Amino acid sequence: MTTELLKALLVGICAAVPVGPVLMLVIQKTLSSGRAAGLMTGLGSAVADTIYAAVGFFTLSVIQDFVDRNQGLIMIAGGVLLAIIGVNMFLKRISFNPDVHVRTPGKLPLLSYALQSMVSVFSNPAAIAVMMALLASFGLVSDAIGSPAILVILFVGLGEMLYWWVVTLLLNKFLKLNERSLNILSKAASVVIIAFAVYLAAKGTIMIV
Repeated sequence: MTTELLKALLVGICAAVPVGPVLMLVIQKTLSSGRAAGLMTGLGSAVADTIYAAVGFFTLSVIQDFVDRNQGLIMIAGGVLLAIIGVNMFLKRISFNPDVHVRTPGKLPLLSYALQSMVSVFSNPAAIAVMMALLASFGLVSDAIGSPAILVILFVGLGEMLYWWVVTLLLNKFLKLNERSLNILSKAASVVIIAFAVYLAAKGTIMIV
């Protein structure tokens, strides 16, 4: 059970790491309106990905036999997908122009930040495909695990929120972020993703062989 929940945490972290609109929103809201704004922006993304995790979790159970028969191929496909994401992250240059004047947002703006990031996730049709690939690659299918389904799904969201908690903490306390440092962090994260993608693909290949 503990191993499955740790895997769910990793799924949430992997879903959040790729550089995209949500990361840019989190950075801009944190630098312009404070850490609470950045966390609420991350929360919106985590809620959306948790919903996708629930859909993927139970959808995969419908095709359980297919997943069992092709687990190696699925791991390879998941590795390839993550590798593509990692390479795109590595090659993509990030630029942003945040408002440097920090202000304290009210309750309504905080809610709007969460809704904004939720819409950003839901408007990306590839997000659910990535989530399903991650769940399948980690073997998190409802009929194949011993942990309660609700816990697994919640831990996916918790993993993503843990990631955003660290990101906003670094932005708010430790980093004087500029485009150069952000690009360095993005490339470092992309290397980790590519390394994990290679591991998944290798493990899938071994299972087939």
